[in-house]
Formats: sequence, C-alpha cells, structure tokens
Amino acid sequence: MISKDTKAIICIATHGIILNPESKNKKQIQYEDVAKIHISVQHREFVLKSFLIGYFLFTLFCLQYLNLELSVFSILIFIINFMVINTLDFKTFHLQIVLKNNTIIEKRIPKKLKYEFISVINEVRNQLQPIPTVDL
Repeated sequence: MISKDTKAIICIATHGIILNPESKNKKQIQYEDVAKIHISVQHREFVLKSFLIGYFLFTLFCLQYLNLELSVFSILIFIINFMVINTLDFKTFHLQIVLKNNTIIEKRIPKKLKYEFISVINEVRNQLQPIPTVDL
C-alpha cells in the first residue's frame, strides 16, 4: 500500500518511475535505464560528537577560571546534553536511483516513510528482473 505522502515524491507507472509526480518538473525514468535502486542511510554523529568534545573543553575551562556555581551549572548542562544527544537518532534517509549511464538520482525520504519506500523499491526491483522463461 502506497500512501499519499509517498506518491508526492515517487510514483510507479507501467513503463517506469515518475519522480515528483505532483510538480511541474515531472521526470520519468524508464525501467530499462535503471541499474540499481536502494535507500542509503547517512549518520550525523560526527558533528554531535565534536560538539560534545568542545563543550567538555569549555566545561574544563569553567572549572579553572570561573566560580564554583557556574562550574557546577556547566557540568550539569554537559551531562544533560550528553544524555539527550545519545538518546536521539540523527539519521537521514535518501532514495538513490543509479542509472545505467552511472547517473545517480537522489531524493531525501522522511524518516516516517522509510518502510513504505522499501515496498516501492521492491515493486521497482520486481519490474527490473527479467521474467524467467521455461525452454522445452
């Protein structure tokens, strides 16, 4: 079952895939032109870890040069930030379509729709596979 939100980004036609079916810039990709289709996951943990390291160094600076109340407050905020950042999931999902001429088309997918896009990808992959014939 493909929801309305999924159909706003990609639509499956009889001869190919239609990207942005509701916009003026409709782009149809024929099934014969598609080499691979998959969902890629990108992690954003490096930025957050560097933020925590910088904040930890700031906390150490506060311990040496500021009074005790501000140092304790800074350590408390560091602990809260550490717990919040470790519990949140900072991933982005992208639908990647690799064409046979090595062109990559990438669309960002909302996190709540990633499982619906897996079903769309499976439908496209079924169209890409040749129908087996039995020789007698």
